Amino acid sequence: MPEPGWPTHGLAIGRQEFRRTLRGLRSDRTRLLFLGIGGAFVSLFVLFGAWLVLRFASGLSSFPLTNEIRGTFGLQWLFATFIFAQRAGSRHDRIDNESLMLMTVSVRSVLVGLLSAEFLRAAAYVALPVALVGGAFVYATASPLTAPFLLLAAVLFVLSALVFGAAIGLAAKLLVARVRFVARYKSVLAGVAVVGFVGAYVALQNFGDGGFTSLLGYLPVSWLVDLAVVGSPIVGSPVRAAVAGGAAVAWILGWGLVLDRIATALWFGDTVEHEVAQAKARTDTGSAADPLAAAARPVAFPSLSQPTLRVAQRSVVVARRNPARLTFVFLPVVFLGSMLVNVARFGSLFAVLPPVLALTVPWLAGAAFGLNPLGDEGPVLPATLTSLASGRQFALGLALPGLLLGLPLGLVGTVGSGTYGPYTPVEVGLLVAIVTVLSLLAVTAAPAVGMLFPRFDSVRVGSDREVVPPSLSAIVIYSLALAGPGAVAVGSALAPGATKQAFALLIGGLLALPFGLLASEGVGVAGDVATALQGVGADVAGIPTEWVHWGGFAVPLLVALVLCWWSFRAVGRRYEQYAIE
Repeated sequence: MPEPGWPTHGLAIGRQEFRRTLRGLRSDRTRLLFLGIGGAFVSLFVLFGAWLVLRFASGLSSFPLTNEIRGTFGLQWLFATFIFAQRAGSRHDRIDNESLMLMTVSVRSVLVGLLSAEFLRAAAYVALPVALVGGAFVYATASPLTAPFLLLAAVLFVLSALVFGAAIGLAAKLLVARVRFVARYKSVLAGVAVVGFVGAYVALQNFGDGGFTSLLGYLPVSWLVDLAVVGSPIVGSPVRAAVAGGAAVAWILGWGLVLDRIATALWFGDTVEHEVAQAKARTDTGSAADPLAAAARPVAFPSLSQPTLRVAQRSVVVARRNPARLTFVFLPVVFLGSMLVNVARFGSLFAVLPPVLALTVPWLAGAAFGLNPLGDEGPVLPATLTSLASGRQFALGLALPGLLLGLPLGLVGTVGSGTYGPYTPVEVGLLVAIVTVLSLLAVTAAPAVGMLFPRFDSVRVGSDREVVPPSLSAIVIYSLALAGPGAVAVGSALAPGATKQAFALLIGGLLALPFGLLASEGVGVAGDVATALQGVGADVAGIPTEWVHWGGFAVPLLVALVLCWWSFRAVGRRYEQYAIE
């Protein structure tokens, strides 16, 4: 039974949890930088949306709400529910100092604390965009009475998605804690669920004909848009607005009671996860005489010296058992996936896919296994530094997993997609050469950069799990080292004319622009620099296209091979000279 005053206790817990989130964010400069970049990017769309509202909202007089519009709103509610479910199931399923808290206050108080903290986190992200766009709408339509209804609809939207998503997330955690099959294959099942939902969401967003979206318009949660436009020139349904408000409150209270039961069973019940983890470890290694090789299966390595083989096998095991350290990989993958979906809508998928695979697969292969080799060793780093005869063995062992897995995948994907694309056999052959060289560069440059910029401090990616991701400097420098020669080689091989014009514009236009502005302010030397850069740009534009085609293809790959040789030697030297302070 909940104690007297449990709402007050829960809100106090939520405020404290939110303060901890802010403190943790301030102490993690890498995450702050990523949030700043993402926030700046999103701000452009928010400001553009606010401008569109100010520009066109005044013409929405007597504009009727349709089921398709309501369904689009409902689709975004489903996406918000998915986000909350993912966070509840992976990061915020338990509270810090759980035993002490559950002996001090009731489950309901703790649950209210978790939900209120998550609501504050969500509000920190969406409050300003909603205020800007909503304020622009209220101002443009001259309907101040809409403001409180818009705020109420936004709060009910977030709360209804939050409680439902939290129930799904905690129910998934309860299944993991109780069902052995789910506990053993939780990563696979979670991956299938994420891919399935995101795929369906993207398909409905980009390829749907509106039929399913219109069906979503019949859900009461979709009627919150009617509540949001009360008092505005947009014609909604007052009945649906009233039903949406009442149904949302009932929904929140009902799922809150369900959450109480789920959380009690999860936090006070037994779990099979530890037994499954021990059984899985025994199954991975089996009774083989070589447990590390058994744990690295099905990846097979060629005949190598024992120290080199051990480094390669351990890299595979670390990547497999601790994939959360590679969360930074998902950002470009999601971006590229979204881009390819949009390209596919215009029938140009196989024109874009081969060069994208030629650049992306090698990058992934290097990043997955070797971008933080010293940090991945953890507490066994001293033993690793003293167990190998030479740094060359360490460098070769780090390079092998990415090469054996990434190179075949890159070749098959590039050749397969290039065959169906608008490319000649010669161009496909050039892409094959690019994939091969970039794969060699990736698996050697990643550990070289990672050892120059190692990271040993951990970050929390779940409610009770910490990982050591690569440093931000290593990620950026490694990406630039691959993207530079790779992009030039791909552009020269497939579109030499456009590549030539791009370089001419870069040198003669963009680089010369700031010097031209300084010259207009009376800085004479800047004018000479601008003229020189414009002349270089004109010279670049005059280079024969055939020279760009072959020279722009060959020179970057030669540079990449030199970087590959230097990186391999740098890893060996760094290993032999590294000292733990």
